[in-house]
Amino acid sequence: MHIDDDVPRFLVGDDQRLTQVITNLLSNAVKFTPEEGSIYLGVNLEQSMNNFYRLKFAVKDTGIGISREQKERLFTSFEQAEKSTSRKFGGTGLGLAISKSIVELMDGTIWIESELGQGAAFFFTINIKGGENNPHAETDSPQNKTTAGAVQTETFAGRRLLLAEDVDINREIVIELLKPLQLEIDCAVNGLETVQMFTAGSEKYDLIFMDVQMPEMDGFEATRKIRALDLPNAKEIPILAMTANVFREDIEKCLKAGMNDHIGKPLDIDDVLKKLKYYLNRAY
Repeated sequence: MHIDDDVPRFLVGDDQRLTQVITNLLSNAVKFTPEEGSIYLGVNLEQSMNNFYRLKFAVKDTGIGISREQKERLFTSFEQAEKSTSRKFGGTGLGLAISKSIVELMDGTIWIESELGQGAAFFFTINIKGGENNPHAETDSPQNKTTAGAVQTETFAGRRLLLAEDVDINREIVIELLKPLQLEIDCAVNGLETVQMFTAGSEKYDLIFMDVQMPEMDGFEATRKIRALDLPNAKEIPILAMTANVFREDIEKCLKAGMNDHIGKPLDIDDVLKKLKYYLNRAY
């Protein structure tokens, strides 16, 4: 990672949405880059005027790369680069359309430079206002607490969540977002492991977050297998899909597989909290 010295230390903007874009690009880079590969994140200042700054972000990897044909449809809503890639690696950039929307709302652009087998480089720009050089300006006052502060008012101590997600950084983000809730969280890295963990301890879990696109076994099949188990809690436990596919037919597919609800990617913590409160507090 490299941040140029001329990038202001303090900025005023939507840090959560910016984090979602960066996280999505890094998640894809991790997913499609082999263990011996490398990933680079860089930020530099392109332009400044009257305390407004144009920043350029770069996420580069040495992974499998993207063909010209794939690039043409990569930012189309909920398009996958290629179904064979999805089967091998899990999800294939379904959050890119959302990232594009976020970047454009920040008066920026996003694009990719890549060749098949030669890695990929994603770039995006945003326009953002400079902030005062006071790191405590908006963190010490209770009136300035936003979503994170709201989350801390609700806890689920003693409840256990099974998180099924194949991407390491995505798991880390979910765990960090939910840390104030005092949930106990167990993680599975694919659908097969999810079924195995639930089978081994079905009664200890109160809810499952199920990623839809995973290697070995996808979230749909894992849900069907869990619902078919002759075990306590198998039929009743709430299973929430985590997916960037939010069209009606995609949601109906989740429900048909036996899931109770869905959470869109990138995660909206307010939506996550709302659904946790509903499913963990209800009697079933």
